[in-house]
Amino acid sequence: MLMAIAELPSWLAVEQRYEPAGARHRVMQKNVLHLASLLERVRLGGGANEGGSMVDRALSCVSAPVRLVGMFVCVLCVCLTQSPLYLMLMAATALVLVAVRPVRGLRATFVPALATAGFAVVLALPALLLGASATDAMLKIALKTFINVSFVLGVSWTLTWSRMSAALKMLRLPDEVIFTFDMALKHIEVLGRTAHDLCESVMLRSVGRAPEGFSRTDSIAGIMGMTFIKAMECSHAMDEAMLCRGFAGAYPAPGRSGFGWRDAVYAAVVVLLAVLCAVL
Repeated sequence: MLMAIAELPSWLAVEQRYEPAGARHRVMQKNVLHLASLLERVRLGGGANEGGSMVDRALSCVSAPVRLVGMFVCVLCVCLTQSPLYLMLMAATALVLVAVRPVRGLRATFVPALATAGFAVVLALPALLLGASATDAMLKIALKTFINVSFVLGVSWTLTWSRMSAALKMLRLPDEVIFTFDMALKHIEVLGRTAHDLCESVMLRSVGRAPEGFSRTDSIAGIMGMTFIKAMECSHAMDEAMLCRGFAGAYPAPGRSGFGWRDAVYAAVVVLLAVLCAVL
């Protein structure tokens, strides 16, 4: 049997070239990427458990309460010291810990610490009018800011949020503080995911030529409004869930683990740094 040959319609044979208008999505794309990185950081909690460096994996084996106390001692020593030699030692320690991390760890710890130090320099720029001594103080403030933020972000990189909440309870912090910390992380994850999906929807609607009456400013305002409504719905759902489960705001204390050799080594290093702070 011979198959009949059908001819294409003339309108279907015409070549069409799609040239989308130069819509500017840079602001929206940056928002989407920033939200995606924030959500990834909140979901991971302890990024060293997945592809971290050997040093970070060793630090993640130290118990969470010891890590938090050690971080507090190091931050306090950096704030109290006036010795440039001690500051250089702590800065070298922070840079070594940052340098051995993968690219994802660098973005999560080094970039925010550097940005915070730069912001501290901008705030202290009027000190340049007061002479060389004020300039030295400005540089010390920036260096201390970088070191402390690096240490704090390093702890968050090597500890999961659940371990951090349990450590706060073991350190006998009030349940209200732990509850606020827990709910803040959960709402950041839920509301960030909502805002991320809404931003992607706005970008897809404005592919090529935007429809009649479409305004990106109104869309951003709508995203903020929808996120606020989602936050209200989450608060109501959380309140109902707490009532159903009989949650009275009290966190049970986790079982105490023994003080291992890793904890002893970490505590010895922290004590050595504290002694150097007092001596130098």
